[in-house]
Amino acid sequence: KGPFTAIYPGGFSSGTSFYDRKSTVYYPFDLQRAKAELAKAGLKDTDGDGFVNFPAGTAGGKNVEIVMLVNNDYTTDKSLAEGVVAQMEKLGLRVVLNGVNGTQRDAIQYSGRFDWLIRRNDQELTSVVQNTEQLAPVGPKTSWNHRAPESGEVDLMPFEKDLVDIVNKFVTTQDNDQRADLMKKFQKISTEHVYNVGLTEYPGALIVNKRFSNIPQGTPIFMFNWAEDSIIRERVFVAADKQAKYELFPDELPGKPGDKGPMN
Repeated sequence: KGPFTAIYPGGFSSGTSFYDRKSTVYYPFDLQRAKAELAKAGLKDTDGDGFVNFPAGTAGGKNVEIVMLVNNDYTTDKSLAEGVVAQMEKLGLRVVLNGVNGTQRDAIQYSGRFDWLIRRNDQELTSVVQNTEQLAPVGPKTSWNHRAPESGEVDLMPFEKDLVDIVNKFVTTQDNDQRADLMKKFQKISTEHVYNVGLTEYPGALIVNKRFSNIPQGTPIFMFNWAEDSIIRERVFVAADKQAKYELFPDELPGKPGDKGPMN
C-alpha cells in the first residue's frame, strides 16, 4: 500500500546488483547544522527576508540564488524540482527553476549554464555496466558531475582521483568478484562525499503477460537497457498449454521469395 518511495542517499540505485547497503553512507536530516554550515561559509540573512545573503564584498551582498535546470517534458522532474525549492527555502537558500524542454535542456546542460540540475533514471547509476565511464571524470567530457572547461583539463579533487582509478580498473577487469569489490569502494567514496545529492527512489517493474515463459522473477527494468531490453527476448517463449489464437492476421505469413504475395 506504500509509500513506495525510499530515501536515496545518492550513488548507486538499490535496484542494481552492484548496490551494497554497508558501503552506502547516509547523512541524517539536520536543518540547524546545515544552517550553521552556511553561516560558517559566510552566508547569513542580513536583510531579514528569510534568504541568506552573500558577504558585503561579494555580489553586492545580494541574496544567494541557485538556478536549477529541470526538464519540462516530465511531470516527475518538475515535482522533484519543486520539492527541492521548498526544502531549500527552509534552509534559507533561494532556488530559481529554469524549466525547459528536452532539447533545450540538453543544450543548456552541455554548455554548463546552470548551478544545479535534476537528473533521473541515470543508466550508469542504475545498471553500472551501462555508460560506466560517466560515473567519474575519466576523460574531459565523460562525467555529468565534473567536466573540463575550455582548457580541456579536469581539475580533479582528491577523492575524484580515487573514483577515476576505480572506474578504470572496473572496465578493464573481467573478474566479477573484483568488480563487485571495486563498486563497493566507489559507493562508499561517492556517498561519503555527496557526489550526487540523492532525493528519492522508487521501484519500477517490467510488466509482461503471465503466459510468457523464461523471464526471471524480479527482473530489474534497467539491468541492460530500459524495460523489455532487460531480458533477452529471443529466449522468451509461450508454453504449449498457454498458447492461444492471438495472431492479428492468421494464416497470412509471407510467401516464398519471388512469389506474388502472402499465402492465405
